[in-house]
Amino acid sequence: VAAAVATVDEVGEAPTPPFSPAQQIGAIAPLGFFDPLGFTSVGDERGFRKLQAAEMKHGRVAMMASIGAVGQHFIKFPWAEKVHGTFGAMN
Repeated sequence: VAAAVATVDEVGEAPTPPFSPAQQIGAIAPLGFFDPLGFTSVGDERGFRKLQAAEMKHGRVAMMASIGAVGQHFIKFPWAEKVHGTFGAMN
């Protein structure tokens, strides 16, 4: 009886698991992975990275806008001292 011996070439590498958005940075307790509208799907790493980059870009723009809104309250140009700023316009 001959014993079968598998060599490295015959076995090959184990297949890599598909890309999982739920395993990425940011999916933490208590919410875990949060995608109620289903924008991401398992295996679509390129689409996930694109959405992730867009989210970071828009978040940074929103932070800069909030600094600008607060800055308008405290910083006035001499020719525009009587103009109501962002928050004064709401009254």
